[in-house]
Amino acid sequence: MKIREINPQQKMSQVIETARNLFVAKGYHKVSIPQIVRESGVSIGAIYHHFGNKEGLARSVHEQTLQHFQERLANRIAGCASTREKLLGFTTLVFEVTEKEPVTMEYMLLMKHGEFLSDVPPICSTEPFQLIQEVIRVGIANNELKNCDSFLAAVSFTGVVTRAVELRLRGVMKSDLRKVSDALFGHAWASISPNFT
Repeated sequence: MKIREINPQQKMSQVIETARNLFVAKGYHKVSIPQIVRESGVSIGAIYHHFGNKEGLARSVHEQTLQHFQERLANRIAGCASTREKLLGFTTLVFEVTEKEPVTMEYMLLMKHGEFLSDVPPICSTEPFQLIQEVIRVGIANNELKNCDSFLAAVSFTGVVTRAVELRLRGVMKSDLRKVSDALFGHAWASISPNFT
C-alpha cells in the first residue's frame, strides 16, 4: 500500500490563497472557516492547528501577500540604475499583477484591512510603498527628480498608478494596463520629473 505524501507548506499556501479569494469575493466578515475548508480541501483541524483562528489566518494572508509582492518588487528593481528605471519597474510590476492576479491586487489595494486587522498599517505605509517613497527621496536628493516634498511626490506618482489599477479592477477601464503602461507611466513620471513645473 502506497502512503500518500502531503506537503504541509503546500496545503497552507492553498488555504491562504483560498482565504484571500473568498475575502475579496465576499468580504472578511462573510467568510467562515467551514467555507475555507470546503473550498481549499484542507481539514478544519489543520487550519486551526496552523493558524489558530480566523484572525490568525487573515494575518497570514496579509503578511504573505505583501511579502510576496515586496520580494517581486525588490527583484524587479534590483538591477535598475536610475530612479526612472526603478519607478518604471514598479509600475510594470503593478500592472502585470493586476492583469495576471487581479484578486491579489484587489486584496492589496481595495480591501479595508483595518476592519478585521486593527493593527496593520494602511497600504501606503507597507514595505512596497515605503520602498517607492525611498526611491523617490533618493531621486530628489540626486537631482533626478524635481526638488519637492518626497512624500507628496510619492503620492503623486503612485496615485496615477493605483488609480488606474482601481479603475481596471472595477471594470471602468477596459484596456489591459500592460498595453497602456507607457502612457500611464508618462503621466505619473510627469508629476515628479524635473522638467515638470
